[in-house]
Amino acid sequence: MKSRVSRATVAIGAVIMLLVAATPVQAEWNKGLEAYKNKDWATAVKEFEEVTKTNPDYAGAYYMLGVSQRALGQLSPAIASLRKAVELDGAQASYKIALGQALLQANQFQNAYQLLKPLNLSSLESSHRSSYALLFAQAATKTNRPGEAISVLNAQVGADGRNARLYQALGAAQNAAGDDGKAYSAFSKAFELNPKDQTSGRNAVRAGIVAARRTSSASQKATYYKGSAQVAERLAASAPSFDHQLLAGEAWLGAKDYTKAQSWFDKAKGQQPNNALVFYYLAQCKTSTGNLNGAIADLQQALSVRPSQDVRAKIYNQGGYVYDKMKNYSKASEWYQNGGNSSKVTEMRAKQDSAANNLTADRECAEFKRKIDALKIQVSELQKLGDLDNAKLLQEQLPTLEKDYSERCR
Repeated sequence: MKSRVSRATVAIGAVIMLLVAATPVQAEWNKGLEAYKNKDWATAVKEFEEVTKTNPDYAGAYYMLGVSQRALGQLSPAIASLRKAVELDGAQASYKIALGQALLQANQFQNAYQLLKPLNLSSLESSHRSSYALLFAQAATKTNRPGEAISVLNAQVGADGRNARLYQALGAAQNAAGDDGKAYSAFSKAFELNPKDQTSGRNAVRAGIVAARRTSSASQKATYYKGSAQVAERLAASAPSFDHQLLAGEAWLGAKDYTKAQSWFDKAKGQQPNNALVFYYLAQCKTSTGNLNGAIADLQQALSVRPSQDVRAKIYNQGGYVYDKMKNYSKASEWYQNGGNSSKVTEMRAKQDSAANNLTADRECAEFKRKIDALKIQVSELQKLGDLDNAKLLQEQLPTLEKDYSERCR
């Protein structure tokens, strides 16, 4: 089983040095330490078990047994061993931190929270503080106490400001608290400190896009979208996966830079040419740049690759919007109907009726105008023939007709 010890942030080395000084010298202990250092977890477990048998009241033996069991993936025995260490020596914060980590790995979030909550960050040794802050933040966030997680993480970020994991945890806590803007900032900082951390990069882009959508401030909206797009471009450049290219396109689409957005969607299409979501986004770009026929073509292509029900509804609603802009209200109504948007169907039918009425009115007005123009010609012809009386009679009708036309048709 793959070792999880790489995830541990407790200063085990320093703890071991303290234990060596306090431990009765015996072969099993030394063999256990050597095995632990060599990552031979099975042997370490075996040797430390022997130490606990011969030294049943020695907390350090249970601690080393517990961290070895945890590294081997034996979570339940590890928790039991570490609990024993805490029972025997509750003053050792490192024992509680190790137990808290094992509890979190076993998804016992409430137990981890209750164990770690009484510890005071400022009273811990400096080598333990970031480890504690990360573990407590996870426990607090998982038990719906993101505010407590944010408080501890902010305190530790001030002392360990180059720790990308602290910012990643802070982003998760801010996200759980519903503050997408601060989550975006924290995740972005984590990605800046550790560009290999693709998870933080993706989380930054997604949080930034959500923050942009939710804010009512046009300037903040532009800032979030542009910042997210720049993070997404760095992410896609270092790891050019389909998902990263799609994220970059989404962010630039929100930032209204349709040329950049389309370029990223085209790259994503190159990797997955039959992905309906790509064609849907391409259609949005083309709609925004006035290429309505191109947008419809992309939407039809999106439908042809059998999208999921959710994406299918988005496609049809986008098509309804495009046909509305084209003033083809019959088609718009049809697409909105397929998208399940009944309110828009009603709106399009009303627009279609209004357009039909307007067309009829336009025709009537055109005919009215033609009659007025014909009357003017007739007046002119009568005047030329010298029939001034009849010309005057007809001319007297013109002001009333022109006023009527102006009121009805302009």
